[in-house]
Amino acid sequence: MGDKSGYIVPMIDRALEIINYMYENGSVGISQISQDLDLPKATIYRILFTLSKWDFVEKDRETEKYFLGKSFIKYGSRVKSHTDIVTIAAPFIDDLAEKVGETVNLGVPYDEYVLTIYNAVGEDFYLVSKLIPISPLNCSAMGKLYLTYYPEEKLRDYFKNNKAKARTINSITDLDEFLKIREKILEEGVSYDNEEYEYGLTCIGAPILDCKNNIIATISISGPTSRLKYKGMDYLKNNLIATRKEIEKQCEYF
Repeated sequence: MGDKSGYIVPMIDRALEIINYMYENGSVGISQISQDLDLPKATIYRILFTLSKWDFVEKDRETEKYFLGKSFIKYGSRVKSHTDIVTIAAPFIDDLAEKVGETVNLGVPYDEYVLTIYNAVGEDFYLVSKLIPISPLNCSAMGKLYLTYYPEEKLRDYFKNNKAKARTINSITDLDEFLKIREKILEEGVSYDNEEYEYGLTCIGAPILDCKNNIIATISISGPTSRLKYKGMDYLKNNLIATRKEIEKQCEYF
């Protein structure tokens, strides 16, 4: 791979070094950091001032020592939740992929996309193998589920501001058209990608909900349209829903 030290941004590198030091030592003052890390006090002050702006560090006004801030709780809980859902869902996803012989995916929201954070591969299919792990909300089965649970204003904003792009002639880019589909999704408990992301590729998705009916993740089955239809969409749907319910049971106190 070669030496990539030239890619390192010095100030960011120092900031992360300070964060790691604070994690290991608790509340510390600028003089202590300067002595132990051999960094100028002025540099440390600028870094801590910037980190405090984003609540990554806080200052005790009495002792004038710094400690890690609330933002680590916020971001840490997000990372932990994603990690936990993978740990919980992975065995069930593996079983489902083996049973139906198709690729099964686990997705979470990522900006205006859905990010696949785990999958179990079924029978080989070149379209599935070449897919990137990020998919648009409007033309993916898992993405439509997140749109379905969007608040009305956020949903209208998504379509109004041209965030829904067309990838095939089947892609849904119109709000009114999606609202009709949303009714079916809520009624059936599943969503479909009918060759809306790639021609020849079909997906069926289901939401993983918590005890308050909030969507915490999504799962989907992906495969070639002809093969999924041959196996039976109802068969796949029923197995997908059964797996979703098993995962939700494990997430009862998630």
